[in-house]
Amino acid sequence: MNLFNPPKRVKDLSIHFGENPFVLLSLFFRQAKNQNWNQQDITHVLDKAKKGNYAHLVKTLQAHIHH
Repeated sequence: MNLFNPPKRVKDLSIHFGENPFVLLSLFFRQAKNQNWNQQDITHVLDKAKKGNYAHLVKTLQAHIHH
């Protein structure tokens, strides 16, 4: 579920189940920053992603990636 209305999505990022969670968070942060997301929006997604288990983290990040 995307946290924004209208939905915000990062482009040119691939998240794969099984990768290190810190790597996934870092990749998302870097790509969102490069695409001019503001710090508050990035932090909102990362904080939500970290509030569950690994599957929740991946699902949250994938909800904010343009496929």
